[in-house]
Amino acid sequence: MVFPAPWVTNLSFFLKDPAGIQFWERLSQEMTIILYDKHGCGHSERDRREFTIESELFDLETVIDHLGLDKFILFGTSMAGPVAVTYTFRHPEKVTHLILYGAFANGKTVAKEEVKSALIALVRSAWGVGSKALADIFSPGANADQHQSLAKFQREAATPETAAKLLGLAYELDVTKLLSSIQTPALILHREGDKIARIQHGKYLASEIPNARFRVLKGDIHIPWYGDSTEIIEAILGFIGKEKEKDFDSGEAEISEEAEDVQALPIEEFQISEQATIVFSDIVSSTDLVTKLGDSAARDIFLQHDKIVRNQIRKHGGRELQNLGDGFMLAFESGSAAINCACDIQKEMCRKLSLIKVRMGINTGEVVRREGMHPFGQAVVIASRIVSKAKGGQILISDVTKSLTSGSKFPSTDKGRFKPKGFAESIRLHEVSWREF
Repeated sequence: MVFPAPWVTNLSFFLKDPAGIQFWERLSQEMTIILYDKHGCGHSERDRREFTIESELFDLETVIDHLGLDKFILFGTSMAGPVAVTYTFRHPEKVTHLILYGAFANGKTVAKEEVKSALIALVRSAWGVGSKALADIFSPGANADQHQSLAKFQREAATPETAAKLLGLAYELDVTKLLSSIQTPALILHREGDKIARIQHGKYLASEIPNARFRVLKGDIHIPWYGDSTEIIEAILGFIGKEKEKDFDSGEAEISEEAEDVQALPIEEFQISEQATIVFSDIVSSTDLVTKLGDSAARDIFLQHDKIVRNQIRKHGGRELQNLGDGFMLAFESGSAAINCACDIQKEMCRKLSLIKVRMGINTGEVVRREGMHPFGQAVVIASRIVSKAKGGQILISDVTKSLTSGSKFPSTDKGRFKPKGFAESIRLHEVSWREF
């Protein structure tokens, strides 16, 4: 496993910090771990003059070429996420698995312009204060010793000028145009309360990288080896086949807006094809809700939302496949059951939780299922695309689902044709009038 250097690095700290030692030693029991200090940081040459994604890639490529690595896992965290994506795009034959944690696709969306400018200026002009401020953002709730240690690590990792320029680079990175071309099996890990890269950044990566798998993790710490790192280690080892993956049912379950990649699974695993109706749901403007209400109050709202959805799933005989943090991926044996469930969810939300609006997308088709794994295939992807077209309070269904449920006489409205991203042909959408049903 190759770990591209994130913002600032200092291997001396990484390999002396108790949490870091425990994290990397556990992974190193299953594979060789490659860590390196970024150019301008730690024990590397400090006289760095170029700050571009190409200079970041040069470091990564140099390490890989020097070691003669032909096949490896790439584990990109934070601002190393876009670097890992770009390397995978350019060298798909080398990367067997792409793992992104606390990452983002477009640094311009990570913070408001005034916040970016203020942080960069603070790091450049008052590195002592800046390192403490960033330590607090990286690791909320850390005790005094941990906070002081993290701030000291940052100051010893790089000069104020280098740290400021690297922070500025992080805010400029943008790999959104590359995501849809990534065919490598990908796992996106994101802690639900991360203040550096918020949950929507992880969700966006998972929705844009074909066949990516997305797991929402508990906690708010940006650094992977701090907090409950066991969950991260288990997710990584399960993804690469070193441990059997657990079947998660909770709100922090392993999730994926897209299909699972067949190439990520052993050939000998049993698989079947079956018809299913897939439902995706999503809370509209969930990030704005958190900002308005605060983390604690918003979390209570989300828990009430989850309870309503799960009650209706049980009532209508559906299956919860994945929790998306602010929505769900569900499966039903019949289209009628799926639509009935979606309508009852909307009614319950309207009656008990009018503060939020939920949008839903439904599609029916053939899906592929492997033992112990979630269904995947075009029907799943199209359902995820449909929900992106819906507005708050809407249920949109594909023409296929409508045709298969024509006998149920659900009141609906033709919403015209829609061409899902990544597909050559358009489909016709219909809005289910759940208030009339």
